[in-house]
Amino acid sequence: MDPQRRGLLLVLFTSVCLSTVPTAIKLGLGDAEPTQLLAPRMIIGAALLWLYLAIRRPERLRIERAGKWTSALAGGLNAISLLLFYMALGRIGVGLVMLVFSAYPVLLLGLLALRGHTITRLDWMRLAMALAGIALVSGAGAYSGGSGAGIEIEIDSVGFALAVTCALLYAIYMVILQERLTRYPASTTTVWIISWMALAALLMSIASPAPAPLGSTGWAVVLWSAIIGTAVSRVAAVEGVRLIGSGKVALLMPAETVLSVSWAALFLGERLTAIQLLGAALIIGSVALAAVGRLAARPRLTARV
Repeated sequence: MDPQRRGLLLVLFTSVCLSTVPTAIKLGLGDAEPTQLLAPRMIIGAALLWLYLAIRRPERLRIERAGKWTSALAGGLNAISLLLFYMALGRIGVGLVMLVFSAYPVLLLGLLALRGHTITRLDWMRLAMALAGIALVSGAGAYSGGSGAGIEIEIDSVGFALAVTCALLYAIYMVILQERLTRYPASTTTVWIISWMALAALLMSIASPAPAPLGSTGWAVVLWSAIIGTAVSRVAAVEGVRLIGSGKVALLMPAETVLSVSWAALFLGERLTAIQLLGAALIIGSVALAAVGRLAARPRLTARV
C-alpha cells in the first residue's frame, strides 16, 4: 500500500479509537470512581507500550536524564488533566466535555503569546471563533443528557469548569512537549510520558478514598481505554505521523471531536440544541483553522499523547 494512503488510514484509525473512549468512560463512571478507571488504564497501557517497543524498537526506550525529568513533568500534568477530564464526564455530557477540550489550541495560542510567539490575524480569528463557540456551548440550559430531546437543564458549572481546567492543563503540557521534548523520537517521548502518567495516576488512586471494587463494566472500560485508547491508538498515531507528517495529521483533528459527539448521541442519547450546534461548529472551525495554519507552518511536532 502507498505510504501516504497507509498513513492516512492509520491516522483515521487513531481518531476512531480515541473518539470511542469518552463514551466508554461515561458508561464506566456509572458505578466507579474516576481514579478507579484511570489508574489501571494507564498502567496497562504503559506496560503494553513498553512491551511493543522492547520487541520492535528497544533503542527507543532509552532517554537521557533531562528527558526523563521533563517527561515526568509533562506526564504529571497530563495525568492531572486526564483525571479532570474523567471528573468532568461524571458531571456533564460527553459532547460538551469534548467540545470544550477541543478548544485547547486556543489556550495554547494564549500561552505561546505570553512566551513571545507572534500572533497572526488567522490566530486572532481562531481565538474569536473558539471563545464565541465555548460561550454558545456553555450558555443556555438547553442540553439533553440522554433522557430524551427537549428537556432543558442547567449545565453543571463545576463540570464545565473541570473541562476548561483540563483543556488549560493540556495546553501547558503541549507547550512543554513542543519546547522541551521534540528533539526525541515521538515513540520515546510517548512511552516515557505514558509511564509517568501511570505512576501519577497510581499515586492519585492510592490517595483517594477506597471505593467498592470495579465491576465487569468498569473492567471492560479499563481494558478498552488501555488497549484501544492508549496503546493501539498511540502506536498508530506515531506511525501515521512518520508516514504523512504532523501537518496533515493536524488537518484531521476535528474528526475526533465530531466522532466523539456522534458516539455519545448514538449510545448515550445525548443531544445538543441548535445554539450549541452553532457553538460546536465555531469550535471545530477554529480547530480546523489551527490545523491549516499548522500545515502551512510545518513545525516539528510530537505525536499527541
